[in-house]
Amino acid sequence: MDFSLAVIEKTNTMKKLNSILLFFVILSLGCDTKPSENKTDDFPVLTGNYFGLKEPGLKPEIFAANIVSTGMLEINACFSPDYKEFFYSIMRPNGQYIIISMTNTNDQWSAPEVASFSGEYPDVDPFISLDGKWLYFASKRPIDTSHIQKADWDIWRVERINGMWANPERLGSDINSETDEVYPCLSKKGALYFSSGRFGTNNRDIFYAKNTDKGFQPPIKMNDAINSHWEGDIYISPEEDYMIFVSFGRKEGGGLFITFNNAGIWSIPQRMNPEINTTGREFCPMVSPDGKYFFFASNRRSAKDTIDQKLNFQKVKEEFKDSNLYPGMGKNDVYWVDIKVIDSYRN
Repeated sequence: MDFSLAVIEKTNTMKKLNSILLFFVILSLGCDTKPSENKTDDFPVLTGNYFGLKEPGLKPEIFAANIVSTGMLEINACFSPDYKEFFYSIMRPNGQYIIISMTNTNDQWSAPEVASFSGEYPDVDPFISLDGKWLYFASKRPIDTSHIQKADWDIWRVERINGMWANPERLGSDINSETDEVYPCLSKKGALYFSSGRFGTNNRDIFYAKNTDKGFQPPIKMNDAINSHWEGDIYISPEEDYMIFVSFGRKEGGGLFITFNNAGIWSIPQRMNPEINTTGREFCPMVSPDGKYFFFASNRRSAKDTIDQKLNFQKVKEEFKDSNLYPGMGKNDVYWVDIKVIDSYRN
Protein backbone atom coordinates (compact mmCIF):
# COMPACT_ATOMS: atom_id res chain seq x y z
CA MET A 1 0.00 0.00 0.00
CA ASP A 2 1.23 3.49 -0.80
CA PHE A 3 2.26 5.13 2.53
CA SER A 4 0.96 8.57 1.61
CA LEU A 5 -2.46 7.08 0.81
CA ALA A 6 -2.42 5.17 4.07
CA VAL A 7 -1.65 8.36 5.98
CA ILE A 8 -4.45 10.18 4.19
CA GLU A 9 -6.84 7.27 4.90
CA LYS A 10 -5.84 7.20 8.56
CA THR A 11 -6.22 10.97 8.79
CA ASN A 12 -9.69 10.84 7.26
CA THR A 13 -10.68 8.03 9.60
CA MET A 14 -9.53 10.06 12.63
CA LYS A 15 -11.49 13.06 11.40
CA LYS A 16 -14.63 10.93 11.09
CA LEU A 17 -14.10 9.49 14.60
CA ASN A 18 -13.57 12.96 16.04
CA SER A 19 -16.69 14.24 14.28
CA ILE A 20 -18.74 11.32 15.62
CA LEU A 21 -17.34 11.86 19.12
CA LEU A 22 -18.13 15.59 18.98
CA PHE A 23 -21.68 14.80 17.81
CA PHE A 24 -22.34 12.54 20.79
CA VAL A 25 -20.82 15.06 23.22
CA ILE A 26 -23.16 17.78 21.87
CA LEU A 27 -26.09 15.36 21.93
CA SER A 28 -25.40 14.38 25.53
CA LEU A 29 -25.25 18.02 26.56
CA GLY A 30 -28.57 18.73 24.84
CA CYS A 31 -30.38 15.72 26.27
CA ASP A 32 -31.06 17.36 29.64
CA THR A 33 -34.04 19.32 28.36
CA LYS A 34 -36.42 18.67 31.26
CA PRO A 35 -37.70 22.03 32.45
CA SER A 36 -37.18 22.86 36.09
CA GLU A 37 -40.24 22.44 38.28
CA ASN A 38 -41.73 25.79 39.36
CA LYS A 39 -38.65 27.80 38.49
CA THR A 40 -38.60 30.72 40.91
CA ASP A 41 -34.99 31.90 40.64
CA ASP A 42 -36.13 35.18 39.09
CA PHE A 43 -39.11 35.67 41.41
CA PRO A 44 -38.59 38.67 43.71
CA VAL A 45 -38.49 38.44 47.49
CA LEU A 46 -41.93 39.53 48.72
CA THR A 47 -42.56 40.14 52.42
CA GLY A 48 -45.26 41.66 54.60
CA ASN A 49 -49.03 41.43 54.31
CA TYR A 50 -49.06 43.14 50.93
CA PHE A 51 -45.86 41.81 49.34
CA GLY A 52 -43.88 44.83 50.54
CA LEU A 53 -45.65 47.04 48.00
CA LYS A 54 -46.13 50.76 48.35
CA GLU A 55 -49.69 51.02 49.56
CA PRO A 56 -52.17 53.11 47.53
CA GLY A 57 -53.94 56.34 48.32
CA LEU A 58 -57.32 57.54 47.13
CA LYS A 59 -56.54 56.86 43.47
CA PRO A 60 -56.73 53.21 42.32
CA GLU A 61 -53.47 51.60 41.28
CA ILE A 62 -52.64 48.29 39.64
CA PHE A 63 -52.08 45.70 42.34
CA ALA A 64 -48.76 43.81 42.26
CA ALA A 65 -47.87 44.67 38.66
CA ASN A 66 -46.00 41.84 36.90
CA ILE A 67 -46.60 39.57 39.90
CA VAL A 68 -50.39 39.26 40.17
CA SER A 69 -51.49 41.67 37.44
CA THR A 70 -49.44 40.58 34.45
CA GLY A 71 -51.62 40.94 31.36
CA MET A 72 -53.08 37.42 31.61
CA LEU A 73 -56.62 38.64 32.44
CA GLU A 74 -56.50 38.45 36.24
CA ILE A 75 -59.51 38.99 38.50
CA ASN A 76 -60.36 38.49 42.21
CA ALA A 77 -58.19 39.37 45.23
CA CYS A 78 -58.64 37.21 48.32
CA PHE A 79 -56.27 37.25 51.31
CA SER A 80 -56.70 34.80 54.17
CA PRO A 81 -57.39 36.53 57.53
CA ASP A 82 -53.88 35.67 58.77
CA TYR A 83 -52.25 36.81 55.51
CA LYS A 84 -50.67 33.42 54.99
CA GLU A 85 -52.40 32.86 51.63
CA PHE A 86 -53.55 34.94 48.68
CA PHE A 87 -55.90 33.76 45.94
CA TYR A 88 -56.92 35.24 42.61
CA SER A 89 -58.22 33.97 39.26
CA ILE A 90 -56.94 33.97 35.70
CA MET A 91 -59.00 33.57 32.55
CA ARG A 92 -57.18 31.12 30.30
CA PRO A 93 -56.95 31.59 26.49
CA ASN A 94 -59.87 29.16 26.08
CA GLY A 95 -62.10 31.44 28.16
CA GLN A 96 -62.13 29.16 31.23
CA TYR A 97 -61.12 30.40 34.67
CA ILE A 98 -58.60 28.90 37.08
CA ILE A 99 -57.78 29.83 40.69
CA ILE A 100 -54.19 30.77 41.55
CA SER A 101 -52.62 30.83 45.02
CA MET A 102 -49.59 32.31 46.74
CA THR A 103 -48.44 31.27 50.23
CA ASN A 104 -46.61 33.23 52.91
CA THR A 105 -44.05 31.12 54.78
CA ASN A 106 -41.66 32.72 57.27
CA ASP A 107 -42.72 36.14 55.98
CA GLN A 108 -41.85 35.36 52.38
CA TRP A 109 -44.42 34.92 49.64
CA SER A 110 -44.16 32.11 47.12
CA ALA A 111 -44.47 32.50 43.37
CA PRO A 112 -48.01 32.06 41.98
CA GLU A 113 -49.17 28.50 41.40
CA VAL A 114 -52.47 26.82 40.57
CA ALA A 115 -54.42 26.30 43.81
CA SER A 116 -54.40 22.75 45.16
CA PHE A 117 -58.15 22.31 44.60
CA SER A 118 -58.21 23.92 41.13
CA GLY A 119 -56.74 23.19 37.72
CA GLU A 120 -59.02 20.47 36.36
CA TYR A 121 -62.33 22.28 35.79
CA PRO A 122 -63.31 25.97 35.54
CA ASP A 123 -63.05 27.62 38.99
CA VAL A 124 -63.35 31.29 39.97
CA ASP A 125 -64.35 33.80 42.69
CA PRO A 126 -62.49 32.58 45.84
CA PHE A 127 -63.60 33.90 49.24
CA ILE A 128 -62.27 32.83 52.65
CA SER A 129 -64.53 32.93 55.70
CA LEU A 130 -63.51 35.32 58.48
CA ASP A 131 -62.36 32.44 60.70
CA GLY A 132 -60.13 31.15 57.91
CA LYS A 133 -61.74 27.70 58.05
CA TRP A 134 -63.58 27.63 54.72
CA LEU A 135 -62.78 28.81 51.21
CA TYR A 136 -65.83 29.26 48.98
CA PHE A 137 -65.65 29.48 45.20
CA ALA A 138 -67.71 29.03 42.02
CA SER A 139 -67.06 26.06 39.76
CA LYS A 140 -68.38 24.17 36.75
CA ARG A 141 -66.97 20.86 37.96
CA PRO A 142 -69.27 17.85 37.51
CA ILE A 143 -71.56 16.76 40.32
CA ASP A 144 -71.62 13.12 39.18
CA THR A 145 -69.09 10.56 37.95
CA SER A 146 -69.28 11.64 34.29
CA HIS A 147 -66.17 13.87 34.51
CA ILE A 148 -68.01 16.27 32.18
CA GLN A 149 -68.07 19.88 33.38
CA LYS A 150 -71.43 21.51 34.00
CA ALA A 151 -72.90 24.18 31.76
CA ASP A 152 -73.71 26.43 34.74
CA TRP A 153 -71.76 27.63 37.76
CA ASP A 154 -72.32 26.24 41.26
CA ILE A 155 -70.96 27.34 44.63
CA TRP A 156 -68.48 24.96 46.27
CA ARG A 157 -66.26 25.14 49.32
CA VAL A 158 -63.15 23.51 50.77
CA GLU A 159 -62.35 23.14 54.46
CA ARG A 160 -58.93 23.84 55.93
CA ILE A 161 -57.82 20.80 57.91
CA ASN A 162 -54.38 20.52 59.49
CA GLY A 163 -53.09 23.37 57.37
CA MET A 164 -54.30 21.87 54.07
CA TRP A 165 -57.38 22.45 51.93
CA ALA A 166 -59.53 19.30 51.86
CA ASN A 167 -61.58 17.97 48.95
CA PRO A 168 -64.18 20.41 47.51
CA GLU A 169 -67.82 19.94 48.47
CA ARG A 170 -70.80 21.39 46.64
CA LEU A 171 -73.38 23.40 48.57
CA GLY A 172 -76.88 21.94 48.66
CA SER A 173 -79.77 22.39 46.25
CA ASP A 174 -81.23 25.23 48.33
CA ILE A 175 -78.22 27.33 47.33
CA ASN A 176 -77.38 25.87 43.92
CA SER A 177 -80.01 25.79 41.19
CA GLU A 178 -79.95 24.75 37.54
CA THR A 179 -78.70 28.22 36.61
CA ASP A 180 -75.57 30.13 37.57
CA GLU A 181 -74.63 30.74 41.20
CA VAL A 182 -71.45 32.79 41.52
CA TYR A 183 -69.40 35.15 43.67
CA PRO A 184 -69.99 33.85 47.21
CA CYS A 185 -69.27 36.23 50.08
CA LEU A 186 -69.95 35.72 53.80
CA SER A 187 -70.65 38.12 56.67
CA LYS A 188 -69.33 37.77 60.22
CA LYS A 189 -72.54 35.94 61.18
CA GLY A 190 -72.00 33.51 58.33
CA ALA A 191 -74.76 34.79 56.04
CA LEU A 192 -73.95 33.81 52.46
CA TYR A 193 -74.47 36.46 49.76
CA PHE A 194 -74.25 35.43 46.11
CA SER A 195 -75.52 36.15 42.61
CA SER A 196 -77.94 33.78 40.90
CA GLY A 197 -79.79 33.42 37.62
CA ARG A 198 -82.74 31.63 39.21
CA PHE A 199 -86.24 32.91 38.43
CA GLY A 200 -84.89 34.34 35.16
CA THR A 201 -85.38 37.95 36.30
CA ASN A 202 -82.93 40.37 34.68
CA ASN A 203 -80.56 37.42 34.13
CA ARG A 204 -78.83 37.85 37.53
CA ASP A 205 -80.00 38.92 40.99
CA ILE A 206 -78.48 39.09 44.48
CA PHE A 207 -79.59 36.59 47.13
CA TYR A 208 -78.56 35.88 50.70
CA ALA A 209 -78.95 32.84 52.92
CA LYS A 210 -78.75 32.95 56.71
CA ASN A 211 -76.54 30.39 58.42
CA THR A 212 -77.74 28.21 61.28
CA ASP A 213 -76.39 25.20 63.16
CA LYS A 214 -78.09 23.04 60.52
CA GLY A 215 -76.55 24.89 57.58
CA PHE A 216 -77.76 27.55 55.23
CA GLN A 217 -81.44 28.44 55.14
CA PRO A 218 -83.24 28.82 51.77
CA PRO A 219 -81.95 31.97 50.05
CA ILE A 220 -83.88 35.23 50.03
CA LYS A 221 -83.86 37.58 47.07
CA MET A 222 -82.91 41.15 47.96
CA ASN A 223 -85.45 43.90 47.29
CA ASP A 224 -86.11 45.65 44.00
CA ALA A 225 -84.02 48.69 44.95
CA ILE A 226 -81.02 46.36 44.77
CA ASN A 227 -82.22 43.93 42.12
CA SER A 228 -83.52 46.32 39.51
CA HIS A 229 -81.36 45.27 36.55
CA TRP A 230 -78.43 42.85 36.12
CA GLU A 231 -76.68 42.40 39.50
CA GLY A 232 -73.72 40.29 40.53
CA ASP A 233 -70.26 40.14 42.16
CA ILE A 234 -71.22 41.05 45.73
CA TYR A 235 -68.96 42.13 48.53
CA ILE A 236 -70.80 42.24 51.86
CA SER A 237 -69.03 43.91 54.78
CA PRO A 238 -68.46 41.73 57.86
CA GLU A 239 -71.11 43.65 59.84
CA GLU A 240 -73.48 43.73 56.84
CA ASP A 241 -73.58 47.53 57.11
CA TYR A 242 -72.65 48.12 53.46
CA MET A 243 -72.47 46.18 50.23
CA ILE A 244 -70.64 46.74 46.94
CA PHE A 245 -71.86 44.98 43.82
CA VAL A 246 -71.82 45.08 40.03
CA SER A 247 -74.80 46.20 38.00
CA PHE A 248 -75.42 46.75 34.30
CA GLY A 249 -78.32 48.46 32.57
CA ARG A 250 -78.94 51.30 35.04
CA LYS A 251 -79.32 54.85 33.75
CA GLU A 252 -76.25 55.93 35.75
CA GLY A 253 -74.10 53.49 33.80
CA GLY A 254 -72.53 50.13 34.53
CA GLY A 255 -69.87 49.00 36.95
CA LEU A 256 -69.59 49.04 40.74
CA PHE A 257 -72.37 50.34 43.01
CA ILE A 258 -72.50 50.76 46.79
CA THR A 259 -75.45 50.63 49.20
CA PHE A 260 -75.69 51.05 52.99
CA ASN A 261 -77.80 49.20 55.55
CA ASN A 262 -79.70 51.49 57.91
CA ALA A 263 -81.57 49.43 60.51
CA GLY A 264 -82.36 46.73 57.97
CA ILE A 265 -83.23 49.08 55.13
CA TRP A 266 -80.79 49.26 52.24
CA SER A 267 -80.20 52.68 50.70
CA ILE A 268 -80.64 53.43 47.01
CA PRO A 269 -77.43 52.13 45.35
CA GLN A 270 -74.93 54.79 44.28
CA ARG A 271 -72.65 54.30 41.31
CA MET A 272 -69.07 54.67 42.48
CA ASN A 273 -67.05 57.59 41.08
CA PRO A 274 -65.16 57.69 37.77
CA GLU A 275 -61.87 57.00 39.56
CA ILE A 276 -63.36 53.57 40.29
CA ASN A 277 -65.70 53.13 37.33
CA THR A 278 -63.39 54.23 34.55
CA THR A 279 -64.72 51.96 31.79
CA GLY A 280 -68.03 50.79 33.27
CA ARG A 281 -66.73 47.21 33.22
CA GLU A 282 -65.35 47.20 36.78
CA PHE A 283 -66.22 44.14 38.83
CA CYS A 284 -65.00 41.62 41.46
CA PRO A 285 -65.14 43.92 44.54
CA MET A 286 -63.32 42.81 47.70
CA VAL A 287 -62.03 44.44 50.89
CA SER A 288 -58.88 43.24 52.63
CA PRO A 289 -59.30 41.33 55.92
CA ASP A 290 -57.87 44.26 57.90
CA GLY A 291 -60.40 46.61 56.28
CA LYS A 292 -57.73 48.94 54.89
CA TYR A 293 -58.00 48.45 51.13
CA PHE A 294 -60.65 48.02 48.48
CA PHE A 295 -59.80 45.70 45.56
CA PHE A 296 -61.56 45.32 42.23
CA ALA A 297 -60.92 44.24 38.64
CA SER A 298 -60.97 46.53 35.62
CA ASN A 299 -60.16 46.41 31.93
CA ARG A 300 -59.01 50.05 31.87
CA ARG A 301 -55.98 50.91 29.83
CA SER A 302 -53.20 52.71 31.68
CA ALA A 303 -50.35 52.04 29.25
CA LYS A 304 -49.72 54.85 26.76
CA ASP A 305 -49.42 54.46 23.01
CA THR A 306 -45.91 55.17 21.80
CA ILE A 307 -46.40 55.24 18.03
CA ASP A 308 -43.56 57.23 16.54
CA GLN A 309 -43.75 55.87 13.02
CA LYS A 310 -46.26 54.48 10.54
CA LEU A 311 -47.47 51.04 11.56
CA ASN A 312 -46.82 47.93 9.53
CA PHE A 313 -48.37 44.48 9.92
CA GLN A 314 -45.39 43.07 11.84
CA LYS A 315 -45.63 45.90 14.37
CA VAL A 316 -49.35 45.24 14.85
CA LYS A 317 -48.62 41.55 15.50
CA GLU A 318 -45.99 42.51 18.05
CA GLU A 319 -48.47 44.79 19.82
CA PHE A 320 -50.94 41.93 20.18
CA LYS A 321 -48.22 39.70 21.63
CA ASP A 322 -47.06 42.43 24.01
CA SER A 323 -50.61 43.04 25.24
CA ASN A 324 -50.44 39.65 26.99
CA LEU A 325 -47.15 40.42 28.70
CA TYR A 326 -47.88 43.59 30.65
CA PRO A 327 -50.68 44.95 32.86
CA GLY A 328 -52.64 48.05 31.97
CA MET A 329 -53.08 47.01 28.34
CA GLY A 330 -56.89 47.06 28.33
CA LYS A 331 -57.35 43.56 29.69
CA ASN A 332 -58.54 42.63 33.17
CA ASP A 333 -56.14 43.58 35.96
CA VAL A 334 -56.53 43.75 39.74
CA TYR A 335 -56.60 47.24 41.27
CA TRP A 336 -56.50 48.47 44.87
CA VAL A 337 -57.26 51.74 46.62
CA ASP A 338 -57.49 53.09 50.17
CA ILE A 339 -60.76 52.09 51.87
CA LYS A 340 -61.37 55.76 52.69
CA VAL A 341 -62.91 56.12 49.23
CA ILE A 342 -66.00 54.44 50.69
CA ASP A 343 -66.49 57.11 53.38
CA SER A 344 -67.53 59.69 50.78
CA TYR A 345 -70.66 57.66 50.00
CA ARG A 346 -71.94 57.23 53.57
CA ASN A 347 -73.97 60.43 53.62
